[in-house]
Amino acid sequence: MARNQINTLVSIMANMSAPFSGRFFCCWPQKNTLLTVLHRLPPRILFAVRKMLQTNPIKSFAMNRKLLALSLLSTVAFASCDPADVTPTPDPTPAPPATSSPTFSDGDGAIIALVTRTSTSTPMGNVDIDLGTGVAVFGNLSTGAYTNAGNVTLNGKALKRNENNSYVYVPSMTDVTGIDLSSNIKWVVETPSFTYDAATSGRDMPVASGAISFTGASLNASEAFTLSVSGSINNADSVYFQINGPSKSILKRMGGSTTSVTFTAAEMGSLGKSAGCSMTIAPWNHEQKTLGGKTIHIVNELALSKVVEIK
Repeated sequence: MARNQINTLVSIMANMSAPFSGRFFCCWPQKNTLLTVLHRLPPRILFAVRKMLQTNPIKSFAMNRKLLALSLLSTVAFASCDPADVTPTPDPTPAPPATSSPTFSDGDGAIIALVTRTSTSTPMGNVDIDLGTGVAVFGNLSTGAYTNAGNVTLNGKALKRNENNSYVYVPSMTDVTGIDLSSNIKWVVETPSFTYDAATSGRDMPVASGAISFTGASLNASEAFTLSVSGSINNADSVYFQINGPSKSILKRMGGSTTSVTFTAAEMGSLGKSAGCSMTIAPWNHEQKTLGGKTIHIVNELALSKVVEIK
């Protein structure tokens, strides 16, 4: 497919992908721009999506845009990670929308339940897509020498053990929204043997009553910017405010009820300029409990994310 056709898709689809990354996530390609991912998709998929966007009536697309976004999300998220499939893209290569989670240097393990809510700006309106996942590690948290914990499940869904003995839940093509964390958070771990049930002895997911206030598509790199949520934040101990650019990411940790943070003009200028950048507001809460005879950190995190361009 010609580059101009792919760029047309990028302009419409840029906010439809919600890749997640962090200390334990490693499933994304080395070339992280959406343009790279699109180059790697089969031509028939690109053609079909382009045809749908061109021919569907506005009303029909508005009714089905969430399904389309989910389909694109699942297609992008599980594209091949073979470096041989990657078509080089112009520099700089911006990082994907990233969700930072707290890390710990003490204790015997950490279990993190994460909901990433990505706001998709389309010509037909905004769509919010929730992706639920989980991460778990056990062993020496300070050195990263993790141990095999056997079977680990979150709300009944099994996490995959990686080669370094970290665990992560990766949604499948038939499970593109991941784990449903809206009603309860229940962990079951084989070794050390324990069950953590938020409904009876823990905390629920943080709550954000609104979305990211910014509704535009681009940020000015030479001006200060206030990143804020339109409503309130509850059941959080801390809130991360983060902007990711091609040159660097800036993360600010604030109190659990904070709803806005200003990034100075100097900070914005240091991020670099590119499409495919992102902003995130992530409230999270934390407990430390003795479970199965071990000291376990428990984190529940909600990440509100939006893909933007920095000009």
